[in-house]
Amino acid sequence: MSESSREHRGSGQQSWLGLRPATLLLLVAIAVLLVPLSALSQPADSAGPGGLLSRLRSKFGLSQANLGEVDPTSETMRFATLGLKNIAVTLLWDRANHYKKVEDWANLSATLEQMTKLQPNFFSIWDFQAHNLSYNISVEFDDYHDRYAWVIKGIEFLRQGIGFNSREPRLLGRMGWFIGHKIGKSDEKTQYRRLFKADDDFHDRDDPERTLPERDNWLVSRGKYRAGQALADGGAPLRTTPLIFHSEPMMSAINYGFALANDGEFGPAARDAWRLANEELNRFAERDIPTSWGVPIQLRLREEEERRAAQLAEELEKLLPGRFAALQESRRESLTQEQRAALETPALDRTEAQQQAAAEAESRMQVTWKMVAREAPAELRARAETLARDHTEAQERATMIDRYRDIVNFDVWRATCESEITEPALRARERTWTADREFEAARLQSAKRAYEEAFAAWREVLDASKVLREDAITADDLAEIVGRYRKLLEQLDEPFPSPFVLQDILDRAQPAS
Repeated sequence: MSESSREHRGSGQQSWLGLRPATLLLLVAIAVLLVPLSALSQPADSAGPGGLLSRLRSKFGLSQANLGEVDPTSETMRFATLGLKNIAVTLLWDRANHYKKVEDWANLSATLEQMTKLQPNFFSIWDFQAHNLSYNISVEFDDYHDRYAWVIKGIEFLRQGIGFNSREPRLLGRMGWFIGHKIGKSDEKTQYRRLFKADDDFHDRDDPERTLPERDNWLVSRGKYRAGQALADGGAPLRTTPLIFHSEPMMSAINYGFALANDGEFGPAARDAWRLANEELNRFAERDIPTSWGVPIQLRLREEEERRAAQLAEELEKLLPGRFAALQESRRESLTQEQRAALETPALDRTEAQQQAAAEAESRMQVTWKMVAREAPAELRARAETLARDHTEAQERATMIDRYRDIVNFDVWRATCESEITEPALRARERTWTADREFEAARLQSAKRAYEEAFAAWREVLDASKVLREDAITADDLAEIVGRYRKLLEQLDEPFPSPFVLQDILDRAQPAS
């Protein structure tokens, strides 16, 4: 065959295949790789669990069916973006922020609705839109019936989000917050609470078995928080502060007790409300709360840890009598003259140099049982160091619990729950409520007697509780009541009594702005 014929035949082969050898090899490699990829990505069906990826999605709950309901419209929209879903969502967020700035609530609502279709499992979208409906759009209306209707639309929007995110405790928590605080704490709370209790449509959707007394917004709020807790306890991730989240059922029950008092309920219903609040507080106190130290705590155990630390200190004192005080005295004697003078100067009168000297002195005088144990006799040192280590651990745990209790005002709420169920507290609430109503009706002498009976009852409540007696919020609340009493006396042209039965509490209250 001639050279020209071979060249012609080779060029004919290349044109018939249309590919270079390297390209052909690449296509073969791709085809080979498609076989394992097809096996890995095989979807689950009635015949089997599918490929490895499908089985992993089922095992770890990563598919949409595991997260919540499947919305065909949402799935279609995501396919229609042709892989540009994230870009579309970014543009929509930018547009939503613009509409919020210009207070264009209608377009903001429409934009957020579109975003829920593209990101049905993104918590912030549901929260943002629910807040927009219940807080922003609702206030645009003059009639409180219309405002209430928009508040409920926001709550129902959260219910829709819960359907698509059945393992998201935060959405249940937000639903509990809206039902509790938007309905029970707003300026229209009296009207909203009444409308909510009579809202058959909402309660039929939410819980058809709910009785009329159970329709109180704070009780329904508590139920939502409890449902969120159950999800978290069942293993659903809780992407929020556990301490605050788990305190909410307690706070809903406490707010229920206060709401009944504001409604004028002081009989068995009030006692039952505060019993419920006590139960929720105890549940919260017994719950393991994760901490930033990586050690879970229970809020109820602070006093127990303090007692344990005190007992260990007594054991150490018996083992090493007088050594703790001796080390303290030794360190005090080592202070400089300037440091001693700084300590003797009242804190408010110290110069900057004295403040620094006082801080150095206090640090220098700090003595712990660990320091004492290190200087113990050899035959006692091992036992002393073990006791000192346990003592330090008990002190640190008590301090840790105390810090977490302060965050949720636990001591005050516990004292409140314990006192509100007592006869003096119920009498104080009832007499205060009656006095306010009598004052509003201009029955001044009757109001005056009721206020004074209320103050006598409050005195009993405060004398029985050091925590409430020293609580600033309690002092401010009582100061408001006393302020109304002062106005009444002015109308009667009578002097304010001196001495006043609650004067020590008034002295603690913040001046009225």
